[in-house]
Amino acid sequence: MGKIKYFGAYITPILALITFNVSGIFAYAGIFFLYLLIPILENIIPKDSYNFSKAEKQLAKHDFYYDLILYLLVPLHLYVIYVFLNTIFVSAVPTSDLIAYVLMMGTLLGVNGINGGHELGHKTDHPFKLFLAHILLTTSIQNHFVTYHNSGHHRDVATPNDLTSAKKGDIFYLFAIRSQIGGYFKTWRLESEKLKKQGKNKWFNPMIIYTLIPWLFLFLIYSFFGTKVALLYFAASVFGISILEAQNYFSHYGLRRIQKEDGNYEGVKAIHSWNSDHIFGRVLLFELTRHSDHHYLGAKPYQLLESREESPMLPFGYPAMLILSYLPFLFIPIMGKQLKKYGIES
Repeated sequence: MGKIKYFGAYITPILALITFNVSGIFAYAGIFFLYLLIPILENIIPKDSYNFSKAEKQLAKHDFYYDLILYLLVPLHLYVIYVFLNTIFVSAVPTSDLIAYVLMMGTLLGVNGINGGHELGHKTDHPFKLFLAHILLTTSIQNHFVTYHNSGHHRDVATPNDLTSAKKGDIFYLFAIRSQIGGYFKTWRLESEKLKKQGKNKWFNPMIIYTLIPWLFLFLIYSFFGTKVALLYFAASVFGISILEAQNYFSHYGLRRIQKEDGNYEGVKAIHSWNSDHIFGRVLLFELTRHSDHHYLGAKPYQLLESREESPMLPFGYPAMLILSYLPFLFIPIMGKQLKKYGIES
């Protein structure tokens, strides 16, 4: 398939556009495709663990094509949001259709908004990419994500200090609340520590802006489209955030770094992230499924991420694991067996 496969990242926004233009049972076609058909196909189609050769890495590293995929994602994402808002504003949409639209919009915010913002947000030496990251994250009410993810999660992953690393036995819903709320307040502290080190005034804390911008965005939706539309968009945002937290939940579930005698933790290794080489998850999420390599070097472009033999593998692909995360009575025993398979004690 080559690099053309990364146009697969546009599957979700295209499905969203279709969804917002149909009704009845057809309004759920996109949800059916993403949450049922893809998980089934990922268990039928062989995994792809191929890594670039050294020469291929050099070519891919400087190929503008991969950045273009990300850049074009932003205006498409904003257009889909406009279509969603306009659709539920100008017409009398049945409740059953509204549910489908909100679920699809939430999926887009979680998959493209937050994950696209995640990929762009790691490029801290590239102001334009950071700007685009915050556009995407604003739509998902997650502007604090970049700071916490880069400075908190990547530093503390697989330790009790990381609110986004789940312990064995954690129930997703409690984990998600702790991760989201705790992560927000921890980000204030992380930014304050940066300001203190730089000798800057505490009132320059970026979290002030990161807090105001998404709520200003919601206020603008309310101003132009009214209360009902703003509330439905907020509901979609909450669902999108739950997708982020589900990914956080299963990508490090039960994995822990060893604490040394001096109180510090061992360095981050491939064994501290769950991986998946299922092709659909790879292209939909900009190779996020190759999570171990991502944690080895966070700023590494998505097209260069590699499958690592020493990394523990998820029993299913990311779409299926997302669904299982919402079902603790299935997720916990399944992942318990997977931890046992790799001889991991938590």
